[in-house]
Amino acid sequence: MTPVDQAKELMSLVATPSALVTGTFLAFAGRAIKENEVKVNRLRMGFALGASVAAVGVTAALIWLMLPLAITSRWSYQGHVEPVLVVFSMITLSVIGTAAYSAWTVIRCIQQLRRPSK
Repeated sequence: MTPVDQAKELMSLVATPSALVTGTFLAFAGRAIKENEVKVNRLRMGFALGASVAAVGVTAALIWLMLPLAITSRWSYQGHVEPVLVVFSMITLSVIGTAAYSAWTVIRCIQQLRRPSK
């Protein structure tokens, strides 16, 4: 199987479902953080922390799946520039960025959980 075929297969399997799940988790956590700044709600922040940790898990799994192909196709593929591989590499970079944002959201949730109630 060529790197192009592998990239197509991975993108069809993981791109849309994982983006929806991760986006939903991070949107919930972000909204909970914003609301918690006005009125402290520890239970909601606990769920937000769980959602952001889950987002870290999903993105870490995607990085584990996608990064090896992105790296090997970059150095081993000697054909002309394949649009599929370029898109795959950009999606991989986007996943890495989302993982960093997810980790930052975990930190923000922990900071909100540490806030005093009054």
